[in-house]
Amino acid sequence: MFKGHPKGLYVAFFANMGERFGFYTMMAILVLFLQAKFGLDADKAGSIYSIFYFSIYALALVGGIIADRTQNYKGTIMVGIFVMFAGYLLMATPGMGLTFTVVGLFTIAIGNGLFKGNLQALVGQMYDDPKYSKLRDSAFSVFYMGINVGAFFAPSAARAMR
Repeated sequence: MFKGHPKGLYVAFFANMGERFGFYTMMAILVLFLQAKFGLDADKAGSIYSIFYFSIYALALVGGIIADRTQNYKGTIMVGIFVMFAGYLLMATPGMGLTFTVVGLFTIAIGNGLFKGNLQALVGQMYDDPKYSKLRDSAFSVFYMGINVGAFFAPSAARAMR
């Protein structure tokens, strides 16, 4: 599967798999978590969920602009990973209120915006080298398989957490 590909594809595969695992697990339990922990009604919890979901995708534009302006895709991705991790830590901190949780969600969305779209661009750049250019299509198949593997295991994790 990885034979003949640059070593960076391994990293991209597992980074994407982990990010999607966390994302789909979060999507599966977020409304239930908000309702159980903070006593929110379905409309309020759904609104927070919707704003978070919108932010995930809208902030990818901001992350792309930052990476394009700085021409530092790897650095932007690394910052995104650490910002997402900080957001997940904020969410996992016990005893905090709703405001703290919403800040954690927004932090995850910012990190995801810096990470997600730029990782695809970086995979494409790895295959600009003529040595690897014939493998570009199979590389993206492998890379996107990471998304599917992460998404496949997320429901089981969400069920276990519930």
